[in-house]
Amino acid sequence: MTLEFHLGDAATPKGHALIYFRDGTNPDQIGASYVVILPVSVDISKYVPPFLAGQVEQLGSGDMSSFAFPPAPEPVPSEEWLRETAEKRGDDLLFGGAANFSDITSLMEIVAGISAEYGSLFDSSVGGSDVVAEIDSNDSKSIPGEGVSVADVNDVMYGMMSEPDLLTELTTLMGRFQYESSGGDTAGAHESEAKIRAIGKHVPENRRIDLLIEAATDGRADSAKRAQLYLDRAFAMYREDYTRVHVIEREIAALRSD
Repeated sequence: MTLEFHLGDAATPKGHALIYFRDGTNPDQIGASYVVILPVSVDISKYVPPFLAGQVEQLGSGDMSSFAFPPAPEPVPSEEWLRETAEKRGDDLLFGGAANFSDITSLMEIVAGISAEYGSLFDSSVGGSDVVAEIDSNDSKSIPGEGVSVADVNDVMYGMMSEPDLLTELTTLMGRFQYESSGGDTAGAHESEAKIRAIGKHVPENRRIDLLIEAATDGRADSAKRAQLYLDRAFAMYREDYTRVHVIEREIAALRSD
């Protein structure tokens, strides 16, 4: 996953960041969460009642080194307000992309994925590891001395990611693509589209990323809404929530018939 820093630097994350999203169907609506990297690791199993201990063990070791709260983004006044707040507090500001604000389950998964990736960046910076810079997937140049195109590098990177991470990355890229398209940044939109197509190669075909891209690029007035529905459908398919899938497909069919 590639985090999009609007304030701060991926090479030297501060360890505390505001993460914000735009509503996929109403880009003027902004929601945000806050992620903190703890300076000490906490074994949360020590602090839960005995009858819940088994559930904690099922979720993992019980160690917690970072957390995001609220677990899904809550409404905030504006992007400008977020930027001012982050600057005053000395926080990083991350853009999470476009998301369906009514799908709390998907939002929690996305925030958790971004939080985990932010924690990894922070650990790497503290440990002195080099942070690999993002390389645009449609750049036709090869890596010096290697003879490998950047598209190949991205293909390998996406091939190593789990589906939840790929869907989280897809959410970020869709938000970026919509922002670039509406702002007339043709080159940027082309780059984001290329990355979205690359992700589509590494998720099951029934997620229908091809239809998501088609909806996002057809230029219709409702293209953003239909693209968001296809993104929601991909998350629902991953969770095997077929009731939700059928509801989304009916919404898509209704938009097509208009």
